[in-house]
Amino acid sequence: MKFRNSLKNVFKFIFCPTLATIHSPLCHYSLPLAAFILAASFMSAQSAFAYLSISAQTDRTELTITENLYLTVTVSANSGSAPEPTIPPMSSFNAYSSGRSQSISIVNGKITTSVSFTYILTPRFVGRQTIPAISVYNGREKAMTPEIEINVTKSAPVKPPAAQSRPQQPARQNAADGAARQTAAKADIPIFLKAETDRKTAYPGQQINLIVRFYTAIPLTSNPQYLPPAYKNLIFEDLPPVRNGEIAIKGIRYSYSEIKTALFGLSPGPASVSPASVIAQVQSDEQIDPFDPNFFQKFFSMNGAQGATKEFRTSNLTLNILPLPEGAPASFTGATGKYTISSELDRKQTRQGEAVNLSVTVSGNGSLKTITAPKLSNLTNFKVFDTLSSLSISKSNDIISGKKVFTTVIVPRSEGHIRIPPVKFSFFDPEAQAYREIETAPLELKVEKGDADAKNFNFTQPGAQAVSATGSDIRYVSDKASAPLYANAARALGGVAWQVHILPAAALLLCLWFSNIQAFRLRNPQLFRFKGARAAADKDINRAEAELKAGRLKEAVSVLYDSFMEYLSGKTGKKVSALTTRQAGELIMERFPHTDGYYLEEIRSFWEQLEMVHFSPSSLTAQNAKDLITTYTVLIEMLEKEFKKK
Repeated sequence: MKFRNSLKNVFKFIFCPTLATIHSPLCHYSLPLAAFILAASFMSAQSAFAYLSISAQTDRTELTITENLYLTVTVSANSGSAPEPTIPPMSSFNAYSSGRSQSISIVNGKITTSVSFTYILTPRFVGRQTIPAISVYNGREKAMTPEIEINVTKSAPVKPPAAQSRPQQPARQNAADGAARQTAAKADIPIFLKAETDRKTAYPGQQINLIVRFYTAIPLTSNPQYLPPAYKNLIFEDLPPVRNGEIAIKGIRYSYSEIKTALFGLSPGPASVSPASVIAQVQSDEQIDPFDPNFFQKFFSMNGAQGATKEFRTSNLTLNILPLPEGAPASFTGATGKYTISSELDRKQTRQGEAVNLSVTVSGNGSLKTITAPKLSNLTNFKVFDTLSSLSISKSNDIISGKKVFTTVIVPRSEGHIRIPPVKFSFFDPEAQAYREIETAPLELKVEKGDADAKNFNFTQPGAQAVSATGSDIRYVSDKASAPLYANAARALGGVAWQVHILPAAALLLCLWFSNIQAFRLRNPQLFRFKGARAAADKDINRAEAELKAGRLKEAVSVLYDSFMEYLSGKTGKKVSALTTRQAGELIMERFPHTDGYYLEEIRSFWEQLEMVHFSPSSLTAQNAKDLITTYTVLIEMLEKEFKKK
């Protein structure tokens, strides 16, 4: 409302000078006053924008390669909801969502929301690693966290106990173990990936656990990178942390890493889980010819931190989502699981016309994100405003649970002891295969008479009490009429040439033109990312050269690595950093089908060179960094021409 009134004033004082038919003294304002009002109006509008902040912290800054790191990202806003942060691709960590907690407060009509998102990070490489800046955007404002430096060290070797002192314990059988034994029984496979679900059929909203296990009987040079599958007719929640264990299959001792994901069906019908992938770096047995021109590159690639990169994929999984049975209660809105409900008021005593917060909390196990607000009925004695919701999720024991709080502002219309009736909530219990309807306890609110004591009048019945005036909205300052100061000033400025009065309108049209350009940018983000990729790459090349001159070789290569990933992402419209070189090549051919295979080979070669020095900085020299900058500059020039082919 403040912003709209400000704009009305702007239009009045900008356009009045150009309308000769209006004779009000206000219409004689000239450019200086219009410009002042324009600036004041936009300052007022700016103050009405929402406040947004974000912070990130870890439970520690140093850990071993076999440990997990907890990252907590907190987003705060003075609105009914806080946007979810954007976690950038992390080449040095695997990230899993561990839960969220949200709090919302309404005090004197002011809404404040704070949401904490928890992630578990598993390091992939030993050394100094960086958690990149995390951003959040609400459509008007953008906030970012600073980067966080993490030191990852090697784990201490553990000596196994003597063979005679280790009692043989039977391995626990489950779906993942059985599938792994079937796969390994076909051939002596030293490394493979398997995926299973704990059930093949489920009701909408019923939890299904997806288990992905990565088995290896050979050493790896770093922790593998997990690329999760895509889902159809399913929503998902991570179930960290990653579990590790050992199992014997056909006399071969395998180490495995287990990742679990909770799935929830959306609607009755078929559902599917696409293949998941794991990218691992395995020690290579290839013999190197010392006279090979690429001897040093192969030597550092095989004996450094990388080894040979291989990708492993699971099979496609299909599920069946069953329809819910008939006979649902009237209060049923689709919730599936096991829940309880409660309600409370932020105070038990108030005054007539003052706001009170009514909170209804639904707690239990199930897909809490899809639960809608229970209906509030028989609140005729209150003025009821919109309902706001806050969500808290926990993932202990591989079960999604938590609570969802629905907060409604109600204002009592009358005084006395007012009873708030119970709130009903229904859900489908998949274990009992039956509907349950629960309700809250009734609430009592004592409402006292408001501060302003008003007397009621009946204007429709005969003999109504006469109405007498008690005051007037108009107060005369002086009985003698005289021209105000601003009228004299406006009359003096009225002699300014008419061309001057066009300037405010021209300024407004210019603002509208810029606004249309910005709207076009928002509607077509990929077009501007495509066109701006080259300019961004040129800036990054200058940054890399500056880092090289300062002697910071590792930082220079990091700039090139991030720039190359962003350049390819900007051109293709998808995040390339999470793909393998083969997948990136397929994406480029899909986006630019006329690209010559020579350039794809150049992209792959440059990518491998960057990764070698990025993850093995000990082999980096000033000359190598300089050559990489030169290669990148030439490669960008060639790709710009190649991508323009029709």
